[in-house]
Amino acid sequence: MAAYDPELADRVRAIVAVTAEAVEAKMMGTLCFLANGHIIVGVSGEDVFFPVGGGAALDLAVQRGAHRMRLASGRSAPFAALTHPDDDTLADWIAASVERHEA
Repeated sequence: MAAYDPELADRVRAIVAVTAEAVEAKMMGTLCFLANGHIIVGVSGEDVFFPVGGGAALDLAVQRGAHRMRLASGRSAPFAALTHPDDDTLADWIAASVERHEA
């Protein structure tokens, strides 16, 4: 069994393909999409995660409907995660992540 939902990965892949020039990389059981060497979005289990940094940026992401990503160890990471997002939400979050990493 994959450590990430392959159907969700396909949805993310399709949006990333029209949003950014990115490469795929499997990392620690997740599937990540990288642009310029930085993770812009990843898929883990049924979650899609985005690097947002910690502190206020993560708090804002949580206010927008995400949750804090937890590592297998139980520790939190500076990633916001969405569970079962619809395609419009997914596209918005991916576009924002790409924009953050192009700045």
